[in-house]
Amino acid sequence: MPSQAQIEQLKNLPPAQQRALARQYGIDLDSLTSSSSSSSSDDFQREDTVKPRTVERNQSEGERTGGRSDQQRESEEQLKFFGYDIFAGEPSTFAPIGNAPVPGSYRIGPGDTILIQLYGKESINHQLTVNREGVITVPDLGPLTVTGMSYEELKSFIKDKVSKRMIGMQAAVSMGELRSMQVFVLGEAYQPGAYTVSSLTTISQALIAAGGFSNIGSLRNVQLKRSGETIVTFDVYDLLIDGDGSKDRILQPGDAVFIPPRGGSVKVNGEVLRPAIYELKQGETLEDAIELAGGELPSAYLKAIQLYRVKDSQRVLQTVDATTDEALQLAVKQGDEIRVPRISEVIDNSVKITGAVTRSGSYEWYPGLSISDFVTSVTQDLMPDTDLNYGLLIRDDADTREISVLQFNPGLAIDGDEEHNLTLQPRDEVLFFSRFEREQNRINAGFSKSVSGDVDAETTARFSRSRLLDSVIARLSAQGSVDNQAQYIRVSGEVRYPGEYPLVVNANVKDMIAAAGGLKESAFLARAEVTRTTIENGEAQTEYLPFNLESVLSGNETIDVQARDRLNVFRIPEWSDTVDVEIGGEVRFPGTYAVRRGDTLQDLIKRAGGFTKNAFIEGSVFTREEIKSIERERISSLTERLRQEIASQTLTGDGNNINYEQLTQLLNDLQDTQAVGRLIIDIPSVIAGRSDYDVELMDGDRLMVPSRRNMVSIVGEVQMPSTYRYEEGVELSQYLSRSGGVKKRADDEGIYVIRANGLIETVESHDSWFRNSTLVMQPGDTIVVPLDTSYKDSLDLWVSGTQIVYQMAVALAALNNI
Repeated sequence: MPSQAQIEQLKNLPPAQQRALARQYGIDLDSLTSSSSSSSSDDFQREDTVKPRTVERNQSEGERTGGRSDQQRESEEQLKFFGYDIFAGEPSTFAPIGNAPVPGSYRIGPGDTILIQLYGKESINHQLTVNREGVITVPDLGPLTVTGMSYEELKSFIKDKVSKRMIGMQAAVSMGELRSMQVFVLGEAYQPGAYTVSSLTTISQALIAAGGFSNIGSLRNVQLKRSGETIVTFDVYDLLIDGDGSKDRILQPGDAVFIPPRGGSVKVNGEVLRPAIYELKQGETLEDAIELAGGELPSAYLKAIQLYRVKDSQRVLQTVDATTDEALQLAVKQGDEIRVPRISEVIDNSVKITGAVTRSGSYEWYPGLSISDFVTSVTQDLMPDTDLNYGLLIRDDADTREISVLQFNPGLAIDGDEEHNLTLQPRDEVLFFSRFEREQNRINAGFSKSVSGDVDAETTARFSRSRLLDSVIARLSAQGSVDNQAQYIRVSGEVRYPGEYPLVVNANVKDMIAAAGGLKESAFLARAEVTRTTIENGEAQTEYLPFNLESVLSGNETIDVQARDRLNVFRIPEWSDTVDVEIGGEVRFPGTYAVRRGDTLQDLIKRAGGFTKNAFIEGSVFTREEIKSIERERISSLTERLRQEIASQTLTGDGNNINYEQLTQLLNDLQDTQAVGRLIIDIPSVIAGRSDYDVELMDGDRLMVPSRRNMVSIVGEVQMPSTYRYEEGVELSQYLSRSGGVKKRADDEGIYVIRANGLIETVESHDSWFRNSTLVMQPGDTIVVPLDTSYKDSLDLWVSGTQIVYQMAVALAALNNI
């Protein structure tokens, strides 16, 4: 026989392993678990009596969802029959549950154990069992008949006997182990059969002991049968929904709890507190079904409840107004499905505030509400970058569901101006815009942050015209038709924010200029133009309507605009925005200069006071952003081609003269190379007044003039790349000799010199054999000795890549020396 510890270890194993081990060693598993449970606590017995189980959904009823959306079908498929989960369990033993509290009305009977503690002049404990005659024998008191007494009567009876017959002693009475009895759970129980239960067991406890109901068992017609008669019919819904356990009777030995099959059922779904499938009783109504589901939610729309019903062998839909007493008394039938819809999310008594305000959102509407009622202060209610000259009111027509747009001046509206402080209607939306557009956000957000401390670029961008008006323009476009053109116009030219804008009610040119952020300083006030397209006799006709812009802005003239008009504000003739250029290094007055269109490099040098005496004019570096962009693209293209070349050599194993490591090193050099954007210019010719060498300046141009550098550098395939002091008259071959000569793999016919001004001069142009070259070197020159290669497929790529690396390095060295 295994020990108690071994039994405990066995019980911790999964049931399948327990059974396998029991069969292997010839052990009766039921006897082990029963003997173990007899010595364990009452709580442990309770846990082992019924184990939890999952109730499967019943697939036989109410599963037809034809004619509904996928969302409705998915929602309905999640519904379960109400109440089954509460009783669902997996019975594992027929042992009685013995830890229930004993009520005072409990009747004592044979088999009950009574605990008597005597205390006073001495302390004595007695554990007495009621025999079959209903008698207990108490030492010093003799036999006492207790059967049929209630628990309260028993305590009073024994205490009275002790006090009268045992002087100096008192008694405390409690119940020990209660008698067990056998009852039957029959019908549609999960596991019908005979159960040994405690004498305190009720109908609901017996149902739990039997594992609950089968999938077709009735919760609303549970019958307690005694001696062939039905004592009580227990509706479990009363206990589950209302907490009414008045019919949950205590069982007696031999009682039968009978569960008949379930009758009709109804699905209740949607905006109810407890969506589920509910069992029906005869005569229940729509009101009863909704109450079973916990009642409707506040979001329920009771005027259009959907009732799905089988009628004449087909499924029909009936819409019911559940706000009437007549509808609530409508009888529900087997297989009905009730769906309580949700109320509309549209709030009729509200207005919405959107955009550059401190408290956006929806507000309650009331008669007479105006803009200034919720935006009362520029500093408290608006953001620092809010445009005080342009706001829109989007009005939604409840009948046509189309929008119209009104324009107002936020600054004047806050001041109470009647023309701009518009009276609002339900469902109006008021838009407040930022003064800045997306491309200006970084600069302008910094300005706003310096004022308020809490505005960033993303916040500014969210409230820009382009962001807030996208949906408005899209909706106006959708409203357009043959008979009614889309209500928007385009503003272009010298305005701050060109683009498409809603055509507001009673719109004119002045309104549209305000919508576009106002005029730029370059706007030509003497003349502007409206381009209008009309349809006449089925053909489009375009007309041009010039006008005096200054007259319109001053209020002397009003020009109305129409749908699809195009307003164009011209630029002042010969207007030119100033651009910034930089000059630095060895000039008398270095710095950033604003220049006009047409100014040249010679003009800039003169304004900077000319060069200092230490200026190395020939080594000046002139850079341009446009050229820098081109260099970036070229470097990127060469880098990508080089990657492909390396990948090709890796796959084919073909390295020839240019090996894998050399190509990889060149790739790394290219990736580290910075674009300079150098434009080769003959500066001495420029300052000499030769206009054919001069250049017109562009925004972002830079001229850096280094100090004189009396050095010559040698890089590439020489024994010792180095930099030497410039010596007048020393030729290229002499500098090469000082660097130890060229390496074996040097391309001695491809040697070239990068002059200080950026020009490249090849040795071949002077002599085909460098050792006899008489090429004279100059201060700031760099001699480049490339690698010899006969690898034809990558020769051009190699030469281009190395040349870019060396050129950029020389230019950057010159700039870094300034």
